[in-house]
Amino acid sequence: MEITSRAVVKWRLRGPPPIAQAHSSPAHQLALQRQRWRSSVRSSSSISGTRAVAATTHNAVPAPVRRRRGGRVASVVPEFDAKQLLRDMKLDGYGSADELSASMGKLPGIRRQGILQHGPQVAAHLRGLGIGSSELGPLFSRCPELFSWPAEERAGVLFSQLMGLGLSAGQAASCFEQQRGAAHFRSFEPAISVLAPLLAAGSKGGGRSGEQLLGDLLKKLPAAVGLLIRGSAALQSNMNNLLQLGLSKQQVVSAFHQSWALLTNSPEHLGRMEAVVQQELGADRQLWVKMLANQPRMAGCSEATLRQRAQALVAAFGKYEVCRMVHVAIRVLAINTVVWRRALAVWQQCGVADPLVLACSSPKLLGYDWLHPSRLTNLRALQRWLPWELSAAQAIECYGGYVASYAADRVAGRLLYLEQLGLLPLLVADKPAAKREWRLQQGLSGSKKAAGEPVFISVGDVADISSARFHSLVDSALSQQQQDDDGLVSSSSSCLSFEAFRKGRLLQLPAWKQLLVQAEADVAELERKLPPELVQKAVGRSVRAS
Repeated sequence: MEITSRAVVKWRLRGPPPIAQAHSSPAHQLALQRQRWRSSVRSSSSISGTRAVAATTHNAVPAPVRRRRGGRVASVVPEFDAKQLLRDMKLDGYGSADELSASMGKLPGIRRQGILQHGPQVAAHLRGLGIGSSELGPLFSRCPELFSWPAEERAGVLFSQLMGLGLSAGQAASCFEQQRGAAHFRSFEPAISVLAPLLAAGSKGGGRSGEQLLGDLLKKLPAAVGLLIRGSAALQSNMNNLLQLGLSKQQVVSAFHQSWALLTNSPEHLGRMEAVVQQELGADRQLWVKMLANQPRMAGCSEATLRQRAQALVAAFGKYEVCRMVHVAIRVLAINTVVWRRALAVWQQCGVADPLVLACSSPKLLGYDWLHPSRLTNLRALQRWLPWELSAAQAIECYGGYVASYAADRVAGRLLYLEQLGLLPLLVADKPAAKREWRLQQGLSGSKKAAGEPVFISVGDVADISSARFHSLVDSALSQQQQDDDGLVSSSSSCLSFEAFRKGRLLQLPAWKQLLVQAEADVAELERKLPPELVQKAVGRSVRAS
């Protein structure tokens, strides 16, 4: 071997002899490469015949050879033209050549060879399942390795198993786009055999089988196919551990729907995370189980991250208070520290006398991004259209949950809707108190419901009740208004519903447009006043607005 190595080195230093040089020219290597591909393609299937050859372009360079340690050849890495390959697969205009090039560039040579050899045949098979070019193009660009085995060995098997769960071929394709690593597994059956019984036992499926329930999950969360590539033994162990910790099967399934990755956490990892919670907060297992059931995504973070979050909260509120707050609002420990610090800072800028006291009494409010324009739109709307005077601080302290939890087109939009209908005078701060006062004024018992009671609308009614109940409430208020005006009872069924108002007229109202502009200005002003580290766009600024 030593003599051979020296000869190779000497050959490389001096250069190859004339004949070798001729044979190593790009044109000669390209011809040899094409011959190899032609022979391999003919031997595999007639469908993939000439198309795979076209993936090697006229200006391609000789295929490099990757070597492992010790000088052994690992695999030939063929050159390819992504645009030409898409054309050969009849996907020109349906897939991204840049994305395909990047995806294939990460693959080992043997997988690239497989794509050139089997790709057209796999594409034909998937088209036969009902996948059109508009779906096939993105799939090929994002998960080309799925096309690197014969269809009957990989794509055909995996698609059949997913479609057996109730997915369409297009929905199955989405799974591979979300989790391209799933293409490297021969079968999903081992994981399905564990997950289906769990879903059947822990769900109110209305007679649906565990397989169908698993299919329902994959339709909503295609990335959850990542669970199907887990070994059955590992999944069973992780599931048994959650049950042993104290979660019921129903809680496991519920948490599973919030974060399918919960079942990928090993008993060892969850044990270390529980130890952090116990050490930093002095909490018992009951709190840890509650955290897993209500905020399962938290199980996926690192021990260091969880410890840092716990220590930051303890430094601000004290260990006992944090433990109590987390019991009330698990989310507090699950969010980035910047999010709740930003909330405190915004409240202070809005005039809240003691933000820490508000946080302790309403810890759920810490979990929202208070620099989101929707929050400030709701805040301004309450100050502007409630019949009683209200400062920003009072709005946060009294109605912070409504301000933070709902989108502006719901809270502010409903207030504008009531304003357009002339119903704002019916808004009251305390609905039960308003009813008692009216009864007493009529000489009636303040605690008993009386006939002819006027309609009152609370801020909770504006923000919290369903569309159907809100429409019914508005209908009653308008009927009462009409009766008071002319002594006749009429229906408001002809009145434009709020949902129709929200989708149409609301967006054209000058008051609505002005409100949005003012909210954006409020955001900009607060960003100027807050410390830079609390205004990071990438941290906690995507918290849902509705």
